[in-house]
Amino acid sequence: MLNLIFHMVFSFLSSISFAIICNVPKKSIPMGGIVGMLGWMGYILLSTNGYGIFQASVVCSLLLAFAGQIAARIFKMPLTVFYVPGLVPIVPGISAFQAFRHLTLNDYDAAIMGFLNVGYCAIGIACGIVISDILFNTFFGLYRFKKRKVKV
Repeated sequence: MLNLIFHMVFSFLSSISFAIICNVPKKSIPMGGIVGMLGWMGYILLSTNGYGIFQASVVCSLLLAFAGQIAARIFKMPLTVFYVPGLVPIVPGISAFQAFRHLTLNDYDAAIMGFLNVGYCAIGIACGIVISDILFNTFFGLYRFKKRKVKV
């Protein structure tokens, strides 16, 4: 339980720190931290329960995108204001660094595995973004179409 709280606090802090660095509007910073925390919690819960990197990345990216879409609608701001700071905890930076370190140390097997893990994570994030955007636009577009059709 303490480990889960640790992950929640530091994923929130990393997301709001990156939001401050990116100079997002001040009223969106706490929600950007919550979006990042939701995505990281999805990733850490799935990866610790035996799911692979790709599945965990897709699910956390879906959580990030849906939370970001909802926050963007509520705060009437662009999606990127919430989504980019939320991506910071799940970007595989340390994995890429370790893969390059293994490559420079001539440990090619570990380097290949590291690069594959980075690739799986990046592709999972991209798939989650695309899937969530398609689903959200489809359902929200149908809602707007029905709402517009009723008014006519």
